[in-house]
Amino acid sequence: MSFASRWAAGAAVALVAAGALAAAAPAGAAPAHSAQTAQTASAVHAVSGQHRFFPGPGGRGHRLPTTTGSTSGAQSSYNWAGYAKTGTFSSASATWTVPTTLSTKSGYASTWVGLDGYADSYLTQTGIEEDVVNGRVTYGAWWEVITPTNVAPEVAFSGFTIKPGDSITGTATRNGSTTTLTLKDNTTGKTASHTASFAGPGASAEWIQEDVDVNGYISTAPDWQKVTFTGVKTNGVSAGLTSSQSIDIVDTQGTRETSTSAPNSTKDGFTVTWLATGTRTRAD
Repeated sequence: MSFASRWAAGAAVALVAAGALAAAAPAGAAPAHSAQTAQTASAVHAVSGQHRFFPGPGGRGHRLPTTTGSTSGAQSSYNWAGYAKTGTFSSASATWTVPTTLSTKSGYASTWVGLDGYADSYLTQTGIEEDVVNGRVTYGAWWEVITPTNVAPEVAFSGFTIKPGDSITGTATRNGSTTTLTLKDNTTGKTASHTASFAGPGASAEWIQEDVDVNGYISTAPDWQKVTFTGVKTNGVSAGLTSSQSIDIVDTQGTRETSTSAPNSTKDGFTVTWLATGTRTRAD
């Protein structure tokens, strides 16, 4: 199923999610998924899972042995690679280039920036999708809000077209009881933004390359080759990344799918390199 058809297939789910998130919002707050949004941009993924963090073999905090080009003691996850930092944050941002994804390996992948999700069961995020189905590569852009009681699926930025080689800047900004999720294509100058009537505690910030949860299963990884994050910031300043905050994807068979580099010299950038497609895994 292509990226576009998966959006169309999820329309009913998005409408249900809109009502669920509205019910969970404070009195007087508008629903994070407005009726108009749900009609014009539907969900990629099924009701459970989406972009939540799934600790890998050994559980949360388990450290991996060093491999060539990877950080020393990266954490393992079944679906996230990149960096996650804990603290108290009002914003997270980064810039990356849309990868040239090869058509030889099927799967669904995402590149994104977000707040919460690693440290708790909330998650506000925005990013791009790189999918390969039956040898066809498709790309798209989206935002998503997850709460402990509502794992609402991601929602497309309608009309926001991206292509390999485009420079993308993603920003998640928490302001009181709202969160603004913004993508800018620095190559075309186009910007897409959504303000959700919800804000998590801001207990973590993430910059992630992901195997996407589709219909309750963590996908295999298409070959997106490598993604470099630059200008990684929290609260408007350099994130000050450390190697201990790095994460690599390891599937249930023990296959290491990614190699996440140490931070650059200014502690505000890193590269995630694709190693293997891995095994489709139940998102439990």
